[in-house]
Amino acid sequence: MSTDPEKSNTQAVVASINDSNDHKDSITDSLPSYKFFQSAKGELSNYDSTDIVLRTKINLINDALDEIGFTWYHFKLYCLNGMGYAVDSELTFIQSSVAQYVRYQFNQTYPADSHAIYAGLLVGAIFWGFGADLIGRKIAFNTSLLLSAIFAILTGAMGNFATYCLFVAFSAAASGGNLVLDTTVFLEFLPSKYQWLVTLMASWWGVGQTIAVLTTWLFFSHDEYICSGGLGDCPSGENMGWRYVWFVNGGFVLIVAILRLTIIKLEETPKFLVCNQRDEEAVLCLQKIANKYNRSCSLTVEQLQECGQITGNENFLSNPTFMSTIKSIKKHIKVLFSNKLMALSTSLLFSKWTLLGISYPLYSNFLPIYLATRGANTSADSTAGVYRDSVISNASSIGGGLIGGAILYLVPVLGRKGVMIIGGLISMALFFGYTAVRTRSQNVALSSSVYVAINIYYSCLYAYTPEVMPSSARATGNAISVACMRGMACIVPAIAYFSDTSSSIPVWICGACVGLISICSIFLPFEPSKQRVA
Repeated sequence: MSTDPEKSNTQAVVASINDSNDHKDSITDSLPSYKFFQSAKGELSNYDSTDIVLRTKINLINDALDEIGFTWYHFKLYCLNGMGYAVDSELTFIQSSVAQYVRYQFNQTYPADSHAIYAGLLVGAIFWGFGADLIGRKIAFNTSLLLSAIFAILTGAMGNFATYCLFVAFSAAASGGNLVLDTTVFLEFLPSKYQWLVTLMASWWGVGQTIAVLTTWLFFSHDEYICSGGLGDCPSGENMGWRYVWFVNGGFVLIVAILRLTIIKLEETPKFLVCNQRDEEAVLCLQKIANKYNRSCSLTVEQLQECGQITGNENFLSNPTFMSTIKSIKKHIKVLFSNKLMALSTSLLFSKWTLLGISYPLYSNFLPIYLATRGANTSADSTAGVYRDSVISNASSIGGGLIGGAILYLVPVLGRKGVMIIGGLISMALFFGYTAVRTRSQNVALSSSVYVAINIYYSCLYAYTPEVMPSSARATGNAISVACMRGMACIVPAIAYFSDTSSSIPVWICGACVGLISICSIFLPFEPSKQRVA
């Protein structure tokens, strides 16, 4: 590998810092300058002020990934991690799609099942996300979907509303880390020039929700699978449709879980290994990929060790106690606010995800209720027709992720922030326009447009969040971001229950929230489309 002056200078700084009593001050002083409203320049790793040695090692790992390039291994990761994305949205849309008939059967009016799924997703994001920075990404990748599939299948077999809600929560908790981990794992193996693929991967989110509403439509289009009565007048034998939906989708998740275990043998990400003082394993991981696909990888253990010993993170597995767990989690959270720039970036992202927790669930979870009150001209005259229209709208959402990724590839000057602003503002306009819907064709066309536009925004936000998080705390930061969204989503069912969901107010709230978070993108300090991730 050729000598890089910047690396040599950095290593010199490392040596001087090791002899300095003002470690943190020296690191902070070495941060590149930043002007408000302009994206910070240079490697994103340079803005993690917790450990300059770790900075240097991460840059070497990035050099090795760029040297290896894109391989068949990365393509398999794209597909299998994308399927994890799909499962996350699939379970949410299953619950909302079958909720009416589940509540009819168990004579329930309060949407406790909606609380259950978002509570499960919240717990899953925190558990799997925090755990990924402690014990690694590999365990969660291999087990989360398998557990989710088992719980999803059992959900369809429940005999009362309490156990139904419990297993909805269990299944959601098992899969709730996918949105956190799938982007993290994929990103930490990607060469820098292919980072835009993380945005494109969000198209799988649309695939998941399409599968959910498609299976619901297939079963609910047959009268023998759904009851004709109302609350308390739906015996199980005449209302099997919702159970079959859970069984079929649980089976799909099980297939994906098996594919993850058989098609690809996931290696622990080299960045996680380096962050946890496992340099030899990091180099071995990269060498294995390079050798398998006949690529070159000149990184050696000696090069990493020459950088010195990292001080900002420890190998948790060397002392896995309760107190060390708490200590490590606190340290990871502290990394997210290690300097003013990181604190600004992290705070803005947490705020954006929190507002998303209000807007998206209000729109997606309660849209059927709103549409049902708009009169015969806006909805089909049969249950099958209503779900058929829903399939069209949800299938359109796949285009959002594809368009978001395509814009980044074809018009790179816009960057992540530019695409988020465009997608968010278009979504806001379409949300507001939704209040004027008067016909069924308008309903299908506008709802399809909304799903496309909002997924352009989401695709970039889902990718941007892990991209700007430091390697040592990437899963933790990603988990807290997603938890902010799901924490707010937990209270949305109560808001909808005690308010008038037949009015246009939820739609206006959704539009206002999306508009606000799109404008907030202007103030984000980093633009990872022009920088290598930490």
